[in-house]
Amino acid sequence: MIVKKIFKFILAALSSVLFFIFTKIKFGPILGTKMRFSISVFFGPTLGKLFGINYGTGIIVLTHLAGAALGFYKFRAIKDFFVFLPIIFAGIYFSRIFKNKKKLIFIPALCILFFLFHPIGRSVWFYSGFWVIPILISLFKDKFDKLIHFPIFKVYGYSLGSALVDHGVGSVIYLYLFNIPAHFWIEAIPFTIIERLMIAGGISTCYFAELLLIKIFQEAEIFSKLRKFVLEKV
Repeated sequence: MIVKKIFKFILAALSSVLFFIFTKIKFGPILGTKMRFSISVFFGPTLGKLFGINYGTGIIVLTHLAGAALGFYKFRAIKDFFVFLPIIFAGIYFSRIFKNKKKLIFIPALCILFFLFHPIGRSVWFYSGFWVIPILISLFKDKFDKLIHFPIFKVYGYSLGSALVDHGVGSVIYLYLFNIPAHFWIEAIPFTIIERLMIAGGISTCYFAELLLIKIFQEAEIFSKLRKFVLEKV
């Protein structure tokens, strides 16, 4: 038990450093704003699956708070504190979809409702159709799993649902905070399709890479020595 806790702490510390680095690497603009996506959208959602939702969320929040305290992140207004919420909800979805939790539909469903409540969102109501996909993945997970036998494709499907939850939460936040005009949402449709398919691929790749690295680390000689040392001291 002690060895597992030490291993989890080391892994969490490494994940926190990686997450921070990834937040500083930008790869694409957020249409209608001056902000840009970072590759943390690939890595962040997997933390809830690897560490549990509470621990994984803690890594994301504490990394941002530590970064802000050290001056690496600039929070000029209260709205800047909302930037990590999409990744947290994406992590909740990615973690729970493996367990076939039907309650997950409430996250994208609420995104649709809040989007349609806003006057601008209501004028481009069809854009919220993207968030029907994670609802369908959650509702029909059993049939989805029976239809697709290869784990890599199953995980990609779960990752796509997670990527669209991230997109839904982020879209609603940016809509209410920035009142992004209707024409931006229409122009964003083809970019959103490509972007979310790519992000789903990034989440899947990160997840499988993490599983492989954990296996390698567990079987490494240094871990065996650590296990032996701890057991001798207990």
